[in-house]
Amino acid sequence: MPHDPKDYESAHLPDQTGFVWDFSGGRLIITGLCPACSGETRHPVPTRITPGAVTKGGGGASPDDEQVPSAVFMQCRCRRSHPGDTRETGGCGAKWTAVRQTGAGS
Repeated sequence: MPHDPKDYESAHLPDQTGFVWDFSGGRLIITGLCPACSGETRHPVPTRITPGAVTKGGGGASPDDEQVPSAVFMQCRCRRSHPGDTRETGGCGAKWTAVRQTGAGS
């Protein structure tokens, strides 16, 4: 599906599945397509807990690690231009919670 250069809009979407939870680099990185604009987005999970954090991860994360979160708050980071993005931050403004599916590759 090609990228949709839709107008920038800060929007909260329902929970999403279908993202890749990559543990290969010793740090959890979640990647996939934005559900609003189909732009490729990449979300490294923090390795420390800070006040107000909603995710938990750590060095050497693996799919079997009980510290790996089952859900992570994400936002579009597609690095594509969207009309109306006055701060030029990239992404379309969509936000959602990525839910980790159990099974192969996630």
